[in-house]
Amino acid sequence: MGRHEELRKEIDQIDRQLVQLFEKRMKVSTEIAEYKLRNNVPVLDAQREKMVINKNISYLNDRTLDTYISEFSKHLMELSRRRQQECLHTQHTKTC
Repeated sequence: MGRHEELRKEIDQIDRQLVQLFEKRMKVSTEIAEYKLRNNVPVLDAQREKMVINKNISYLNDRTLDTYISEFSKHLMELSRRRQQECLHTQHTKTC
């Protein structure tokens, strides 16, 4: 197996881990949606999102990736908000 194939295999393993973590994160987002529904809390908390982005940037070892982790975090939180909205709108079903 050439180096290219080895690297692809490594990416596949990382992607599997990312998918598992994504699924776990979305499950927690669903639980947060349930909390927000019960407590009449809005889905979007812009201040919290800024804090999360800054915290995620601080976890980086390679600071040349700041912009990328910022974009990744924003997109991930957008997906979480969409999932929460979906759950809030389908509160009487078992979709979430």
